[in-house]
Amino acid sequence: MSGLATQKVRLLQGLSVLVFYWTLACGTCFGFGALIVYVVFNRLFMIWPLGVLYLTWVYFVDRKTFSRGGRTVEFIRNNPLLKYMRDYFPISLVKTTELDPARNYIFCYHPHGAVSDGLAISFGSEALQFSKKFPGIVPHIGVHSYMGWSPIFRDIVMGLGIVSVSHESCKFVLTQQGPGHSVAIVIGGSPEVLTMFPGSYILTLERRRGFIKLALETGSPLVPVFGFGQNDVFHIKQPKIDFLLTYKPGRSNWEKWSKIFLKCATLVMCGRFGVMPYPHPIAVVVGSPIPVAKVENPSEQQINKLHSEYKERLIELFEQHRDACGVPRETELIIQW
Repeated sequence: MSGLATQKVRLLQGLSVLVFYWTLACGTCFGFGALIVYVVFNRLFMIWPLGVLYLTWVYFVDRKTFSRGGRTVEFIRNNPLLKYMRDYFPISLVKTTELDPARNYIFCYHPHGAVSDGLAISFGSEALQFSKKFPGIVPHIGVHSYMGWSPIFRDIVMGLGIVSVSHESCKFVLTQQGPGHSVAIVIGGSPEVLTMFPGSYILTLERRRGFIKLALETGSPLVPVFGFGQNDVFHIKQPKIDFLLTYKPGRSNWEKWSKIFLKCATLVMCGRFGVMPYPHPIAVVVGSPIPVAKVENPSEQQINKLHSEYKERLIELFEQHRDACGVPRETELIIQW
C-alpha cells in the first residue's frame, strides 16, 4: 500500500473513533434529544408533529424494549466504521474454547477502562466476526439503564445489541429469548475508572455479587473475558490523589459519581491530540465457561462459593495470556472492593 493510501486509511480510522466517541458523548448527555427540539422548533417547525410522535414512541410505546432484549439491527452491527475503529487500536478477539449454542452465557468483561472499546467492538459488532467464531451465540451488552432514555442514541445502541444491565433485563435475555442469547457485563463498572492508569490492572470485583446471583438463578455459565491493554488507550497524567482513587461500599451515589466525573474530566487532556485515545492494541481474550447449576433462591454461601471460583478462574486467564498480550512480569493483577 502506498504512503498516500496508508494515510487515507489512518485518517478514516481516526475519524471512525471520533464519530464513536462523539456519538457516545452526545448520547450519554442527551444531546440528541436537545438536537431534536432545536431542529424541529427552530429550523423545521412544520414537521414538529413528527418530533412529538417520535418522543411519544420512545417514552410511552417503546419504553420497555431496552430492558426486554433490545432490538438488534445487523446493518448497524456490520457498519464499516466499526471495522475502521477495530484497526485503529487495533482490537483483536481471542477464542480459547468452543461454546455450546444451546446454552445462555454471562460474559464477564474486565477491566472497564475509560470506555470499554474492546467490549464494544468484539461483542457489539461483527468487526471481529463474533458470530463466526462463536456460532449460535447472540451477544447482548448490558449498560446503565439511563442510556435507554436518550432519544436516537437508544436506537443506535440497541442496534448494536445493547440492553439495560439491570437484573431483570439480563434475566429476560438469558431465559426468555431462546438458546444462545447471552449477556456481556463489565463487572467492575464505572468505579474502575477511578483506578485506571496505563499498564494497570486494578479490578473492582470483591463486592460484586449480582452477576453471581444472576448466574445461579438462571443456570447460565460464567465466562471470564479479559481486555488486555484496555487501560492503556489514555495516558493519564493525573496525580494519584487518594480521594479520587477510593470508593467504599455504602457511600452515597453523589460521592461516587462526583469522583468519576472529576476523573473523566482529566481524560480530555490525556489522549492523542487531546481528545482521542492512543492506538494501543487491545486483546479481548474469551476464557472457558464455568458451569453453574441452577438455584432458584441461592444462599449467601452458594453465592460466595461461586464468586471465589470465578475469581480463581479469572486470575488463571490473566496469567495464561499475560505474556502473549505483552503484560510485563512486574505488573500485578490487583482485585479490590
